[in-house]
Amino acid sequence: MPSLRLGLLVFLLIFTIPPGWCQPSFNADDMGVYIRDWLVCGPFPNQSPRVGSVSLEDYRSEGFDKDFLAPLGGESNVDPIVGDSFTDPSTGRTYEWKELQSEDDLISFENYFEENDHVDAYAFTHIRSPDEKRVILSVGSNDGIRVFLNGELVHSHLILRWLGKDTDYVPVTLRKGTNRLLIKVDESGGDWGFSARFLDYEKTLQSIRGNIETHSKLRVVTRGDHLAVFFGEPYKIETLNPGALVQVDALNEKGDLVARLSGRCGKVIRFPLSSFEEGPVRFKARFPLGDGTFVESERGHYVGVLPRHEPPPMIGKDLAFRRNGEPYLPVGIYSAHPDQYEMLKDAGFNFVVASVGNLEQVQEAGLMASIGFHGDDEAYLKNLEETIEKYKDHPAVLCWMLADEPGYNQMDLLNMHKAYELVHKIDPVHPSYLVITDPRVYQTFGRCCDVLAIDTYPISKKFPINDVGANIAKAYSESDGDLPVWHCGQLFAWPSDRVPTPEENRFMNYLALMDGAKGLLWYAMNWYGKSLEDQAPELWEAHLNLILEIKSLERFFIAPGFGKELKVKDPHGVIRANLKATPKGERLILALNSSTESRSEAVIPVQGNTAEVVGENRTVPIEAGTLKDRFEPLSVHLYLVR
Repeated sequence: MPSLRLGLLVFLLIFTIPPGWCQPSFNADDMGVYIRDWLVCGPFPNQSPRVGSVSLEDYRSEGFDKDFLAPLGGESNVDPIVGDSFTDPSTGRTYEWKELQSEDDLISFENYFEENDHVDAYAFTHIRSPDEKRVILSVGSNDGIRVFLNGELVHSHLILRWLGKDTDYVPVTLRKGTNRLLIKVDESGGDWGFSARFLDYEKTLQSIRGNIETHSKLRVVTRGDHLAVFFGEPYKIETLNPGALVQVDALNEKGDLVARLSGRCGKVIRFPLSSFEEGPVRFKARFPLGDGTFVESERGHYVGVLPRHEPPPMIGKDLAFRRNGEPYLPVGIYSAHPDQYEMLKDAGFNFVVASVGNLEQVQEAGLMASIGFHGDDEAYLKNLEETIEKYKDHPAVLCWMLADEPGYNQMDLLNMHKAYELVHKIDPVHPSYLVITDPRVYQTFGRCCDVLAIDTYPISKKFPINDVGANIAKAYSESDGDLPVWHCGQLFAWPSDRVPTPEENRFMNYLALMDGAKGLLWYAMNWYGKSLEDQAPELWEAHLNLILEIKSLERFFIAPGFGKELKVKDPHGVIRANLKATPKGERLILALNSSTESRSEAVIPVQGNTAEVVGENRTVPIEAGTLKDRFEPLSVHLYLVR
């Protein structure tokens, strides 16, 4: 009898629990409200890390198209409840659907899953709709995203991007009743997650039409052997006419048609550079809006070598900056607060990137300021002109930063060149500079500045660490070697990433100096609301010591030329050595191990008696015209030759 009563109780509990109690659901009538309750499953391994590529458009991911839910019937058929699990037969790993109730509109896989680089994960919910309706599913993601609605793949966007809201608009039809929504998010690195909400279909289309100029901008960037052309943003303007292609014409200076291509909105359309003669070129885009009308936009560009003026007198023929006629090594940092200026001055920094509003504090601290701008339109040029005219004579001004990463941000090349010429016309004393992350645009944007700063950031971007030096050398090569190249180094971490280790930081900075960097600049003193000192105290302390060491050797790094590469003998072929000499005849050998794994012993050719190893409290004898030493991975040795 007791067992009968227990069985009856279980039966009643099962059949009186509201259906869907272990599945999240969302009311489709809650237009504009972000969906926060999900079932999630993952992370699944993605064996396609992004290493050594800067092309966002060419990124490939093995896991993006792989159906990890095949044991459950596949991505098109899943309808999970809390606790559902399965085992991946290829790995033997068990996965379980778990509830995620977010307090934020952005659903953070980054904080939910321990494994969060080179992985994929799923999110599932039910959408309840009182009737059949056409809506816009608005999603954002870091990185790529695939969306299944009632088993149908309605959206697939493989991309590397920041996590944000409402970056992709997806027109969908909701059925009356319950709809199954499955979202898959691909992750290479950085802040992993997504957002999703429904928007009113007609109002969204009306909003796009009302801001058609914003959604139909044309952008052109020279990248190596092709011109990369972009019209609008992906999955925005094409919502007005799904599946339609944009037509892009390339016209020469005479107005003759040189080439015509079509492609998807927001996706790269590649025009071979070999199709064009040197000179101005104009691109015209035409996109059908689906109602019999078209939207058109234009962008000018230049194929070939843009002219450059003589550098300001502050920059010597040896590419070193000068103060009161004496050469020095610029050492600066981004995102410093005014109350940190004095400390930075005492630590050996001589400039900060600041706004004009902080010029007085910069001067009081005994620093100089690089004044930053960003943009490429007429309003930007007007602000640039007015600001420089007003502040060009301020004693704290060091230089003018015209823009940040113009290649990555697909800025207007001709307007960047116009800005460069404008600065020189208004203020021939202070140099302009650009920060560039994409080596493919050194030849173009590198001719729109007096100083080229290179931000490789290999730790966060998962690039080979030796790209730091390779990019410095490439920048000199592709900009004719007649303008200073600065190293813009990494002292920060994006979400889920790490800061460089002290050893990596030391290696990167000396590698940059080895390959000819004539200035050092770092991002950043503060990021995500906290200081470098608080977030990475070990790195900060090591960096302060590094600055003091570099300053003590400054005379070698500002000497004319880039030094002499020495022929080193080592069993692994990983040791590099560069001999730098001052006009007074002092000699420094900068030697480093370019391997992240191999220890090595090296024989370095040099004439002299002994070599004092800077910062290591030891000397190395020079015998028969060589010195011998041992190198740990990424280690740097500095030899003052006597």
